[in-house]
Amino acid sequence: MKRLRFEYSAELKFSGNVSEHCFTLRCLPVSDGRQLIREARYEISPSENSKIWLSRDSFGNTLICGRIPEPHNVFSFHISGKAEIINTRDISGFPSAIYGYSSPLTKQGECIRKFYEENKPTAEFPIDRAMELCNSLYSKMKYEKGITNVHTSAEEALSLGRGVCQDYAHIFLSLCRLDGIRCRYVSGLAYESGETHAWTEIGSGSRWYGIDPANNRFISENYIKLCHGRDYSDCPIECGIYLGNSKGVQTVTSTVAEF
Repeated sequence: MKRLRFEYSAELKFSGNVSEHCFTLRCLPVSDGRQLIREARYEISPSENSKIWLSRDSFGNTLICGRIPEPHNVFSFHISGKAEIINTRDISGFPSAIYGYSSPLTKQGECIRKFYEENKPTAEFPIDRAMELCNSLYSKMKYEKGITNVHTSAEEALSLGRGVCQDYAHIFLSLCRLDGIRCRYVSGLAYESGETHAWTEIGSGSRWYGIDPANNRFISENYIKLCHGRDYSDCPIECGIYLGNSKGVQTVTSTVAEF
């Protein structure tokens, strides 16, 4: 078991005042059998006259929802807490059929299908087949920032041969679903990463196994899960709308350390 202290902060600075700002955050981790959340706190600014409430989405993620009616040019939120990682890589839960179908960002195209046919796994069990695909993908891709964005699909990223953890996750999910493996996208925090991280969970039997395709390994005690979905579009850590003709620039920091 490992005890971890975590923090995540995001600040969005607008070029001018905005109002009627409605937002949804998926940044509060929950206990799931692998991680036991001992403390979890959040702060949102501006908070005066703001309405904030907690909810859950259809995937079971905790939502912090809110509405800020007053004009403001900075929006920020901060979470902090402590977690005990009591199981290294897997959690119980029957993988729903919805995780076996392609999603908007994991839809297979010619590039994905060709790569799969050239690297079709030979193992018997889903988790072993998934690791074969992970190894092949890791050999193909190059980790590089600034080439892709949150709207880049698995097909586009594999065609480029470059991308970040989100792209690795989307390609890996796309390949696994083509192989008939149920799987889901995970957003979270990782030890000493300094930013959010994306990985996957592979369904096998009545368990979910965490695999990090960007690092070609099973997840370890150094990972804290925040939310999951079919792909990134199901579980962005932050999304929202506002009134105002302003552009925003966001700064994000995170910390995960032992205590």
